[in-house]
Amino acid sequence: MSQCAQQMPAFQSSNLELRSDGLWVSKDQSEIAYPESGNEGCYQIEENSFWFRHRNNAIVSVIRAFAPNGAIYDIGGGNGFVSLGMKDAGFDVVLVEPGVSGALNGKKRGLETVVCSTLQDAQFAPHSLPAVGIFDVLEHIEDDVAFLQMIRAALRPDGKLYLTVPAYQWLWSQEDVYAQHYKRYTISQLKKT
Repeated sequence: MSQCAQQMPAFQSSNLELRSDGLWVSKDQSEIAYPESGNEGCYQIEENSFWFRHRNNAIVSVIRAFAPNGAIYDIGGGNGFVSLGMKDAGFDVVLVEPGVSGALNGKKRGLETVVCSTLQDAQFAPHSLPAVGIFDVLEHIEDDVAFLQMIRAALRPDGKLYLTVPAYQWLWSQEDVYAQHYKRYTISQLKKT
């Protein structure tokens, strides 16, 4: 039996199964609003891109200032580039990515615990997650309020939520259409959400 199969991760879910390739997958697979090709395109440039490196540095800086009390669940974490940045900064991370190619790329990057699932399909136990990161994910969710309520239900009472979103609707472009965004945010809109 592999070391990965011998170790049960700390998360609590009755809807996840371990595959032979080391991915935890949900028994249900909901449709997602992100093109599968998007992960592959990003995977080719993330490590050499100033923008992706700077973004990771900014995210890690905020997390250090508001440190979690346990693992950070990187929901919709794509290829695991942000997860790897958090891991390299000393944080425990669980990558949760519904796209198979992104989840497999996360494993290739050396992330130990990768869940190939949506948050809803993973069915994490209520109040069990110490911290959640959604980095450029919320804009892919049609009912963003319901999604945030789902996160709140999964977070521990002292849990932390870290998030980034694209700003300003007036910056809407074909890139937003290709990436299947529903909207962009201002700070006041995000606070209302």
